[in-house]
Amino acid sequence: MDQSESSSSGWLTGTEIREQVSHGRIIISPFDQHLLNPNSYNYRLGPCIRRIKNEVIDLKCEDEYEELEIPEKGLVLIPGECYLGCTVEEFGSDYYAALLTGRSSVGRKFITNHITAGLIDQGFFGKLTLEIVVCRPTRVYPNIVFGQIFWFTVAGRPFLYSGKYQNQHEPTLSKLHFDGFGRT
Repeated sequence: MDQSESSSSGWLTGTEIREQVSHGRIIISPFDQHLLNPNSYNYRLGPCIRRIKNEVIDLKCEDEYEELEIPEKGLVLIPGECYLGCTVEEFGSDYYAALLTGRSSVGRKFITNHITAGLIDQGFFGKLTLEIVVCRPTRVYPNIVFGQIFWFTVAGRPFLYSGKYQNQHEPTLSKLHFDGFGRT
């Protein structure tokens, strides 16, 4: 099957996700059958979080951060702070685009685990950075099931991602300051 072909169109079922992983068309590493859902795959929170330290976040400047390891006993996240985490798993596909979202069980703890960066383009490979905010002091744990990702077919010839976040393996700060300014 070439990149523009698909056995079906739309949102992949859990059965189809497993099939595409077995054929190497979707990468989930490590893959755990128990994290597969009817229409998605659960991802886990990695053991490292970065807390943004800037008093003022400036879109033209690189952020300062504090690296926090999440111990087995958990780490309390504080409301009003900006945290970046990442998935335990590495994901990618040249065949499908994906969307990252929360889990209802985590959302009901009033944790937002991604703010705006939900689209994973075809051709992206790596761990996914999570933008995390909490409403009340909240204890999180390493490797806890934290959200879900789902894949869908695309129309047209692939235009594979090759951007600045390719192959990230840790919570990755914004690289907006590399984009240049003054463009419309």
